[in-house]
Amino acid sequence: MLDAALRVVQRQGIANLTLDAVAAECGMSKGGLLHHFPSKDRLVEALVVRSAECWRSCYSEAYAQTPAGPGRMARALLSHCLSDAECWTEQLRASSSAVFAALAQNPNLIEPMRAAYTELYRRIEEDGLPPGVGEAVAAAIDGLWLEWVLGLAPLDQERVARVRRALEDILARCGASTAPPPDTPGRADACAAEPAGAGGE
Repeated sequence: MLDAALRVVQRQGIANLTLDAVAAECGMSKGGLLHHFPSKDRLVEALVVRSAECWRSCYSEAYAQTPAGPGRMARALLSHCLSDAECWTEQLRASSSAVFAALAQNPNLIEPMRAAYTELYRRIEEDGLPPGVGEAVAAAIDGLWLEWVLGLAPLDQERVARVRRALEDILARCGASTAPPPDTPGRADACAAEPAGAGGE
């Protein structure tokens, strides 16, 4: 039923996400659909919950597979999200529609996704990087996602690789500076403000 709802959104747009349309898409009566989802709000909420749980599972699994050390969560995001442009599938684009459906239907329904991001940013804050560095990585990935979902800019392997290299450059230098030797005090603060294209160490 949730897959049917996403197909309706993908094919007909958020404005046409109705219980009648979803029931027709999955080949069941509206009464049968109402047994599971008594209102459109509950249907959209279930879509957001599934999307949020999938995102939480993805970044948690990526974190578990990433070597320990400074920037572990940020490095996990890069590995998971910016390794291959082919991972950004039409199925992923469709599942992203849940967030926009929630915003259009009732902004309060997006709360499960907010909770998933709250947990993600808590991990980022505990990542051992200068303030703002991990957040910049997450924001860059979210920016690419938004541009891609809305069709604002193309996303190909060259662009994915270019953005990843720039972010990895920042993380490499900042990660190395989280425990500076005694003769380089304050290096972590300098790293936080150092642009990606600056000269190497």
